[in-house]
Amino acid sequence: MKILKNDYLHLAVRLLMGGLFLYAGVGKVITPMDFAASIYNYKLLPDVMIGPVAVAIPWIETLAGVALLLGFSVKGGSLAISGLLTMFISIIIISAVRGLDNDCGCFSGVERTVGLLAIFEDSAMLAGALYLLLFDRARITPYTVVLKSLHRR
Repeated sequence: MKILKNDYLHLAVRLLMGGLFLYAGVGKVITPMDFAASIYNYKLLPDVMIGPVAVAIPWIETLAGVALLLGFSVKGGSLAISGLLTMFISIIIISAVRGLDNDCGCFSGVERTVGLLAIFEDSAMLAGALYLLLFDRARITPYTVVLKSLHRR
């Protein structure tokens, strides 16, 4: 259990999760119609909800990713990401059971279809987000690095 309290492990997971969600969010912010089409293909939402959801989710992903990268509100960012991933896993499971074979719409420019691999990948990311949420150790941030470097002068 000592490894779970390691600042460098926390930093690595935080940067990896933050980078992934920043990349995923910005890609969808730039191409909202592509993401809206992916949401439509799941056939789970009424048409009137697709636009607002296609706008909201990318911004939540982007802001949560930035929060993790900067070490600012790590609990909030990891909670948002945990919620999103739980929703994504549920949607992928429902779609797989329904026999849909569509692109998940997770990352712009990356083909990733609904199925066991996507469930496994999202579950691994959920484990990372829960680790950040439960073991909040944001001691190494850009702010602390700058302060330490200024202190040394």
